[in-house]
Amino acid sequence: MKHATTFIYILILGLAGCRSAPLPSPSPTPTAPTTAPPIPTATIALEITNQNEPEMPSAGQEVLAFYSNRDGNPEIYIINVDGSGLRRLTDDPAFDDSPALSPDGAQVAFLTARHDPNPRFPNLKYELYVTAVDGTSSRRLTNTEAAEDHPAWSPDGRQLLFDADYDGDGYYEIYTMNADGSGLQRLTANTANDQFADWSPDGTQIAFASDRSGNWDIFVMNADGREQRPLTDNPDWELFPAWSPDGTQIAYTGLVPRSRNTDVFVMNADGTDVRQLTSASGFDENPAWSPQGDLLAFQTNRDGNFEIYLMNPDGSDQRPLAAHAADDLWPSWGMGTPP
Repeated sequence: MKHATTFIYILILGLAGCRSAPLPSPSPTPTAPTTAPPIPTATIALEITNQNEPEMPSAGQEVLAFYSNRDGNPEIYIINVDGSGLRRLTDDPAFDDSPALSPDGAQVAFLTARHDPNPRFPNLKYELYVTAVDGTSSRRLTNTEAAEDHPAWSPDGRQLLFDADYDGDGYYEIYTMNADGSGLQRLTANTANDQFADWSPDGTQIAFASDRSGNWDIFVMNADGREQRPLTDNPDWELFPAWSPDGTQIAYTGLVPRSRNTDVFVMNADGTDVRQLTSASGFDENPAWSPQGDLLAFQTNRDGNFEIYLMNPDGSDQRPLAAHAADDLWPSWGMGTPP
């Protein structure tokens, strides 16, 4: 099984300090099952945690959520897009990572290993949490034996996408649930990994990465899981699709397997007109669009550690957001909380 969390951390090689670790090999070509195994029921369990109140972003101000080890271990942070107003949203000795800002800017979904009874990086048992964007409270959404991964909000903020191996067959599948943790639904059922999903801006389609063809490609499906079809089909790997706000383009991470180099690419939403946006040595990855679609954020280790960079959608004017000696990863772009 190619665990999602293991894959992500080996790929970025950021917080583990294992910069000589090899990239995982793609899974063998799978055969899809004719029927889906039953979906488990996720238990809704709420935990409220009060924290120090950070300064709130102004209404209508663009912000970026990310995670960083700048305070000693991975925590969730938020920052204004001009590099000012840094606030820490979580404070726990366990891993808190992979933030996703809600469309209204009021909440951040994230992964945490704080309930893993035997945490051993990078094979961590993650649960899904949601915290208020001011960092004053958090809610636990899942309480399962499996590890959840890669949360993403629906455009209306009512649902979350994520992936997990709930049936224990060794492969991750894509699920949705309501923003309160109820209404779990399974969207994919393959003897392959289907992961890293993102909703189209109109909510009718979902882009995701899958290794069902023997290497990682970008696929798209209807929001109910029907009509799954590939957008890319080549020996290279394509991962972490991110839909542009106008729905016309998809940015993603691309790499040649075992090359120890990733770059940011963009293509039309139908898979045509692929363009490479970055070409620095090392890792440029995990693109996130600005709300207006006029900029892209991504993480890069071109300066020796992982930083959040910004660039224009054509790849020009690449520059750091707020350089720091620690690792900053996994940008999620959104608007500040309304009053």
